[in-house]
Amino acid sequence: MQTPSAVKKRAAELGLDVLTPELLDSAFIASIAELRPQLLACVAYGKILPAALLQIPDMIALNVHPSMLPEYRGAAPIQAALRDGRDSTGVTIIWMSKKMDAGDIALAQETKIEPGEALGALHDRLAILGARMLTQAAALAADGALPRTPQDHSLATFAQPVTKADLRIDADASAKSIVDLVRSASPTPAAWTIYDGKRLKVLEARAEALGKPDVTPDGPSIPASDGIVRLLRVVPEGKREMTGAQFVRLRSKQP
Repeated sequence: MQTPSAVKKRAAELGLDVLTPELLDSAFIASIAELRPQLLACVAYGKILPAALLQIPDMIALNVHPSMLPEYRGAAPIQAALRDGRDSTGVTIIWMSKKMDAGDIALAQETKIEPGEALGALHDRLAILGARMLTQAAALAADGALPRTPQDHSLATFAQPVTKADLRIDADASAKSIVDLVRSASPTPAAWTIYDGKRLKVLEARAEALGKPDVTPDGPSIPASDGIVRLLRVVPEGKREMTGAQFVRLRSKQP
């Protein structure tokens, strides 16, 4: 049985109807139109909504996107910002259109990416910011005062879905790039490498000065093009999450 989302759980607590159609077909869209909705809010849906749904009369359709559009349109904007070593990102509320993440901007708010901040923490922080902005956008829309500013499509960049191959650590990359890759996928799905012949997920890492890979009480290290990367939190194949120090002790006990 599929575990309901936090939104579905809260809706049930409030006595609200929750519809989970497998297809957004004409019959479903017609049933929604009969409700005469005033606002459609789309968050992390991952698909382009049918034009017929967006064109329901007297309904405003808004999307919450975790980037400063037109930068990082697409499926993985938070991951892309971290992987690229950006020091800021943000949330944009857009009027939905037929093209992915290309609608007019209603609201946008930038936020600093903290040093060492990883995907899990940044995702949760942007979710809170996005919820607050969506509430603000709904209030402005109710008053007929919601801004609508076209995006500059010439500045658009795209964040493609992340594959397992994308998350393999490349020893030819710089130490900083490797650390940024680790941050972009922690705690899940996690960047990974092969260590002692086995897959090792890396959840936290630190760039260090040029040197040969070694093992210290903080954990093992792996090579980079301009130094080494210390592995501070890892998940060994078939094991639980542990610190780099615990991983060192585990390896010392193995025959």
